[in-house]
Amino acid sequence: MTSYKAKDHYQQEEIAAAYDAERFRGLRGRSVDWLERRLLDKAMEGLEARLQVLDLPVGTGRMARYLTSKGHHVVGSDISLAMMEVGEKLSEGGAVLVRGDGEALPFADDSFDVAMCFRLLVHLPEEARLNVLRELGRVARERVIAVYQPHRLALWWLFYGLLLRRRLPRYFVPPGDLPDEFAKAGLRLVRSHTLLRGVFMEQAYVLESARS
Repeated sequence: MTSYKAKDHYQQEEIAAAYDAERFRGLRGRSVDWLERRLLDKAMEGLEARLQVLDLPVGTGRMARYLTSKGHHVVGSDISLAMMEVGEKLSEGGAVLVRGDGEALPFADDSFDVAMCFRLLVHLPEEARLNVLRELGRVARERVIAVYQPHRLALWWLFYGLLLRRRLPRYFVPPGDLPDEFAKAGLRLVRSHTLLRGVFMEQAYVLESARS
């Protein structure tokens, strides 16, 4: 499996303990949380209720808790025990948590209706991204939801990178290259949704198996 900096970074206990407070508190953090929930709702439109959903990486369980509150059965998987331990304290027994590397998921083929991936792909070099996409497609019966962040500099990314000086590398993919990336992973693009056009340019790509 591929080695990359974020894999080690998020397994640190101090990083996991501070993760939610750094990203989802305050006005900006709550706004991003609301926008990402809305983005997920759009990506799941057209599906039935009470689905079997894989949340990869589950992290501290933010999206898993949201989905279980809507009646879905959620399995969260993550390489980081530290992140999942924080999430377990917050989950109140909601999602099932299973440790696993996204490049070799510990689940059988077609185990889930939906497999989703928020806040991971931007950290992965190409080989790892393709491995994760293939695994998501393998375990999902109906839909893969893959969230990518933009290759071009929006105002927020200029601020995020230069002023906040985030240290982890980012691997941006030009949107025009994504259909080829999905095809290499055996997936086909159905549609996409933007988090907040012109400000937060993350895109949720709704994918299905190219074999269907």
